[in-house]
Amino acid sequence: MKKSCDLCKAKIEDWNKHCAKCGFTLVLEPDKKIQERFLRCPSLGAILWTQGWSFGARLYFWFFLSLIPLFGFIILFLLFLFGRRWSWKYGGWGSWEEYQSRMRFLDLIGGIWFLGLGVVYLWIRFKL
Repeated sequence: MKKSCDLCKAKIEDWNKHCAKCGFTLVLEPDKKIQERFLRCPSLGAILWTQGWSFGARLYFWFFLSLIPLFGFIILFLLFLFGRRWSWKYGGWGSWEEYQSRMRFLDLIGGIWFLGLGVVYLWIRFKL
């Protein structure tokens, strides 16, 4: 998804400055279909790096539940399937761009974490 166009953003900011007396402001929002598609996608970071992802996604209750061994495995799959939607709904994000960039960053860290664990495993397996 593209970030907002600078030209459109400047026009809207100019409009909001000149028309502040009526009590309404114009806001750039992403297309609802794109937003819904992003929220329905499973989160790679949640399955690869559950505790870190849940904390970074502002799902603190799920973070604490994931620390309990029996629940941790179940929560791993719940966050993988529904984590993005729950994070958007309950995370108190300031904007869609902030939320989306955080999700991408957490998915990237999850991938790096998983690859790092694989490298350590292979190094220990063949080195020792």
